[in-house]
Amino acid sequence: MNKLLNTAVALLAICAAPAAAGTSAYTQLFGSESAALTIPLAPPPTVETRGYTDAVSYTAAHAPRLAAMAGNLQQFGLRDGGMNGQDLYFLWGAPKGVKQIKPAQVGIMRHWTSNGKVDGVPVVDLIVRSGALKAGPRMYIVPESHRADYYYDLHGVFYTTPDFRPGELLMGLTADSDYVDFVVNPNMGTLYLAPGNYLFPCPLKNPGWIAEAYKKWKQTGVMPAGMDASAFSQIDREGGLEDSIDIPVTIVRYQKNGRVTVLRPDLLAKPY
Repeated sequence: MNKLLNTAVALLAICAAPAAAGTSAYTQLFGSESAALTIPLAPPPTVETRGYTDAVSYTAAHAPRLAAMAGNLQQFGLRDGGMNGQDLYFLWGAPKGVKQIKPAQVGIMRHWTSNGKVDGVPVVDLIVRSGALKAGPRMYIVPESHRADYYYDLHGVFYTTPDFRPGELLMGLTADSDYVDFVVNPNMGTLYLAPGNYLFPCPLKNPGWIAEAYKKWKQTGVMPAGMDASAFSQIDREGGLEDSIDIPVTIVRYQKNGRVTVLRPDLLAKPY
C-alpha cells in the first residue's frame, strides 16, 4: 500500500459517518466471507453527472448512478492488519441492497453530530443556524472485528431515522447525544444503504493537502514526493475535483445536551 493511501486512511478514521450494523455484514454482501471480489464493475461517472451546483440536481443525478452499482464491486486496495488487527478492504462499487429511494419514503430524517464542535461551537448549533448539512471526508464503511470494507464511491451526507438505535451506528452515540431531525426537498436524490443507513451523495470532501497535491500534479505533471498516481485514483475516477455542495434542510427538532427542542410541530405529524 502506498504511503499516501495509508495516511489518507488514518485521516479518514477520525471522521464520523454511520457504518452498517447487523450480523455478518460480509455474508450479507458477498454470500460468504471468502467470496472473491471480482464482480464486473459498473461504469464510473460520466460527464452528464458533473457540473451540478445545487443539491437537488446533484443528488438527483448521482443517486441513480450509484444505485446502479449495487452488487458490482471491485477491490483496488488492501491494508493488512496483521494477525490481531483489522484488515481494511478498499472497494469501488456498492454493496448489494443499495437502492435509490424518495425522501418521502423515509419521512423524518436524523443526523447525529456526536456532540462535535467547530472552533468551540457545537455542530448542532451550526446546523440549526445554517439550515444545511455538510459532507464529511469519510466514505461508507462496513466494519467487523477482523475487517472493514471502505466503499469509496459512497460519500456525502449520511443520515438515519429517529427510530434507529444510535448505538448500532458504531459512532459511540448514546440517547443523549446531539442530533437534528429534518426534512428535505422531496425532489432530492437519496440512497438506502442498509438498515438505519442512508446517504445524500455529495462531492468527495478531500483533505486540503490532497486536493493541493492533486492540483499541482495536474498543472505540472510532476508527482509530489512520496506519492504515485494511485493516490489520486478516486479523484480521477470522479472526473477531477469538485466544489462542495451543502444539503439544505428544514429542521423539525433537535437535541442538544440531552434536551429536545421542537421547531416545526406541524412536520412531526406530516413531514411531506
